[in-house]
Amino acid sequence: MTTSTASSTGRVTVNAEKLQELRKQVIYTKQVIDPQRINIMAESYKQSTGQPNVIRRARFFADLLDKKKLYIDDNLFVGSLASQPNAIYTYPEFGTSWMLDKTVVDHLSPEDAATNAEVKKYWDDRSLSKRTYEVFEKKFGFDYKPVNDAGLTAEFISWPGGGGNLDYPKVYNEGLASMIKDCEDRQAALDMRLPNASKLYFLEAVLITLKSIVRLSHRYAALAKDMAAKEKNAVRKQELLDMAEVCERVPEHPARNYREALHCHFFMHICCELEQVGCGYSEAYLGRGLDPFYQKDKAAGLIGPEEATYLLKLMFCKLNEISYYYGQDVSTLNSNDTGQTISLGGWSPDGLDGTPEMDYIICDAVIQNKLPVPPLSLMYHDKLSGKFLDKCLEVTAAGWGMPQFINADNMVVRSLNAYPGITLQEARGSCGFACVATAPPHQTGHPVEGEINIAKSFELALNDGFDPRTKKQVGPKTGDPEKFKDFEELYEAFRLQNDFGMVTIRRMGFVGMMINAEVLPVPLRSALTGGCIESGTDVWSGGARWYCPTLITTAGIDAVNSLMAVKKLVFEDKKLTMAELRKALAADFVGYENIQKMCIAAPKHGNDIDEVNKLVRRVYDDTNDSFQKVGGNFLSADIKTNIDHYSKSIHSYFGMLTGALPTGRKAGIALCDGSVSAYPGTDVNGPTALAASAAKGIDIAKVSSAHLNMKLAPNTFKSFKGKEAVLALIKGYMDLDGNHIQFNIVDTETLKDAKAHPEKYPELVVRVAGFSAFFTRLAPTVQDEIIRRTVEEVTHEV
Repeated sequence: MTTSTASSTGRVTVNAEKLQELRKQVIYTKQVIDPQRINIMAESYKQSTGQPNVIRRARFFADLLDKKKLYIDDNLFVGSLASQPNAIYTYPEFGTSWMLDKTVVDHLSPEDAATNAEVKKYWDDRSLSKRTYEVFEKKFGFDYKPVNDAGLTAEFISWPGGGGNLDYPKVYNEGLASMIKDCEDRQAALDMRLPNASKLYFLEAVLITLKSIVRLSHRYAALAKDMAAKEKNAVRKQELLDMAEVCERVPEHPARNYREALHCHFFMHICCELEQVGCGYSEAYLGRGLDPFYQKDKAAGLIGPEEATYLLKLMFCKLNEISYYYGQDVSTLNSNDTGQTISLGGWSPDGLDGTPEMDYIICDAVIQNKLPVPPLSLMYHDKLSGKFLDKCLEVTAAGWGMPQFINADNMVVRSLNAYPGITLQEARGSCGFACVATAPPHQTGHPVEGEINIAKSFELALNDGFDPRTKKQVGPKTGDPEKFKDFEELYEAFRLQNDFGMVTIRRMGFVGMMINAEVLPVPLRSALTGGCIESGTDVWSGGARWYCPTLITTAGIDAVNSLMAVKKLVFEDKKLTMAELRKALAADFVGYENIQKMCIAAPKHGNDIDEVNKLVRRVYDDTNDSFQKVGGNFLSADIKTNIDHYSKSIHSYFGMLTGALPTGRKAGIALCDGSVSAYPGTDVNGPTALAASAAKGIDIAKVSSAHLNMKLAPNTFKSFKGKEAVLALIKGYMDLDGNHIQFNIVDTETLKDAKAHPEKYPELVVRVAGFSAFFTRLAPTVQDEIIRRTVEEVTHEV
């Protein structure tokens, strides 16, 4: 058996057996709800009554860090979301409707259940979601809930997200002590007049927060020393003493070596997740930040690629333990995706390849760990070396759906257009945010406005704004479709329904974010977002230098395929009347199987059909226009923002709420994944036709993201020719101005067997949308959609 010793000099010895045990801990330890946070919250909020909300949030965070139960397992990195591996806290301040779910209460003792009920009662009328619904109805004159229940939109206020790429490098390069001194100096220099009151409170909240993180690190150091004093095994004793030394050093002071920098990165990351866990705390160009430390240690003979990879794998095990629960709807919407994306490759500030050696090591760590987190995102450009592209395809061939390939040239142009005052050098440093969006790191706030179901807009257009499932008038009355004289009248009804949904969800998002800024500020996230400390303003209140708001659109391709089917079958070929089609849809095609066959046979996106491509572009352009009609973001109408087209697993959730469509799809089935992917089984002209359709479907200059999933046969990478074909496909797609592409490399029969016999496949990982996940943990509707995706053959020339 190998052993592992480490010290603050940066030396480390690989322990393969230990790593395998930690992997098993991630995969096989059951996730449980830890009541500790709500217990501490109940007491903390009583003590801070009457204080400004930003101070209350900071004091509660400090109480949590000071009182949370700590543990140290065999991992060389310390820090956890809760008090045991794979445990999660709950966050009732966003919404309380799920707090009595069986998933929650079954884990609680009678005493903890009583506290849970007490905290729920406190937040029932104070939570972000409750207050947002009330303010929205008062302001706009109608109840938002029927719109949400119908599946036209999904709000993003019942749970937190949008963490962004925070400035962890600042901490391991400068240390928290330096940041604390800076805040104290700024606070002392404030002119004590009314406009500066909020700045005084904000800086005080940041100081409370940062000092509590230092104390937490010292608590871990003390625990490690205490364990070492009782440890009989000499190797383990030294491990614990070295861990204590690392915790005493970082994050309070600058890191001295690779291990300390990596530990500091993770420790700050887990603290940000403790402040507000959700989706979207990405990790920017991790390799670039770590590479100087690695190169220094390597030159000194202290570490090599194997040891550096080992430490990354240990840290990645910790990342896989991070999760959340905000009720079953949120779970279905997002599959508990945490968005901890690491960006690779990309441009250097001077326009050269920015790939460091550490990016190769990150790839190796992901290949060897065989876990879904962290997702990798390659910022693709033509100056990437063939050697690094081979390494990225090695990751792809491993079968976990990584990395996603994002067009770095598009990314730079987007940043230059979207962020006032940004330089070309800064724009070149842009990277992946959360799932598939891109933005400059470390200085950009990332609020999420909500999601819209474009397919539901079409369904409402076919029913004069009435939702057949909920039996409620949801959208505006746009006319009896059976009286439409031509396709343009139908399209206009669809456009108006889509416009209503877009305006509604953006207004809902604006209200939610305004209340969020007041009630649930985030001092730690703000401290790590450039501009906030300098301006003395929380990130939710406009303190960041830039903002990358996200409004997610889903199921645009379902709407396009539906429109095209009606155009052909009803208005052009006249094979059906509108009345006949609507009867078939209302019956979910039962007894109308002949009509369903006609619908399935109608032209579909993904086959490079010019008429369909143009309709895709029209639908997305009009959706963008609806988005821009509201203007700006929640901070100002003057701030330029763009829309995001991707799906997470929202296409499954929205599919459950959407009836049968003229595509031939039956009610309740998952909608199309991505934004320019093909609906499963409808792309019949091969991968190049699909790629061409995807590249032509969205004007990438107008949006923040566009998302293409592709499923390849497992034998694709077994030959040099197959690998070259995939590279040619990627390059051809990017040359056509395509924005994003990613691949599942998995056998369909394996997926079917895994769904039927999940106990045989606990480690099977697949790509869903902008994230990978254990297949057997996904909702059945998501599993079915991945199984149905077309398997593309690219073993020949493309």
